[in-house]
Amino acid sequence: MGVLLGLYHSPHYGPNNVKLLIAVATILFALQSVAKEYNINVSESMSFHLGKKQVEQIFTAIYAPLNIAPRFHYLPSQRGLRWVNLGQFDAEAGRVESAMHQFDSLIPIPTPLATVRLAVFCLDPRFCQINHKEGMIIIEGSLLSVQFCERLALNCHAVQNTISAFQALAKSHSRQLLATDHFSIGSLCDSGLRKIYMYILPGQGVEVRHYIHEKHRPLLSKIDLSIKDKLANGELNAFIDRLSHEFANCNGEIIKLVVPPNTTAQWYP
Repeated sequence: MGVLLGLYHSPHYGPNNVKLLIAVATILFALQSVAKEYNINVSESMSFHLGKKQVEQIFTAIYAPLNIAPRFHYLPSQRGLRWVNLGQFDAEAGRVESAMHQFDSLIPIPTPLATVRLAVFCLDPRFCQINHKEGMIIIEGSLLSVQFCERLALNCHAVQNTISAFQALAKSHSRQLLATDHFSIGSLCDSGLRKIYMYILPGQGVEVRHYIHEKHRPLLSKIDLSIKDKLANGELNAFIDRLSHEFANCNGEIIKLVVPPNTTAQWYP
């Protein structure tokens, strides 16, 4: 850019050459701006569970120490992953490992963002357990729920988002919802429900990690350190706790059940 400015002031360059230099400088500036963009894909499932504003706040905070201001995109689950895997986007907000086997261009950040567990939600505690005879609702784009249904050969039906899922329970379209424990309850206030039961399925839970495209491997250790710092200072945990307590803030009640597990089923791989 300095060379271009020097030529701009040169007596050998006329008006037409000056216009050309300005055009070249504009293109170079635009290319630099594009190069600095950092695009994160957020699955539609995660955005519905957590809310777009909250997702953007936490990842903006994670990338702030790297002087990166990410842009966020919300694509259907598989399409978004393909775009990141092809390098059209730079990172995937958060996924469980079992959903990532076919996307070999993506690198997991070692420190997990959170641990989630599958839970059965119901309005009548008698139905808060796995039952092969009952149809269960799951949330579209939730690969963890889909894989669980396939592994146990359950009769599962997908709805668009968590609000639709909880409303389906309220309208008796189904007696059971299979979803993750913490993340699914962030939208309960919008469901119109005032009380719901939750049974967390046995198992140690599944870790959710942030993934980056392999072209950004030099950033891995810095992103990992930032996530560790956010966990150490309680920022990430406070974020999850906020979701858990939101239903209580709108006078709702979640009743956690302890029921005998189905010992014939293997809950987690």
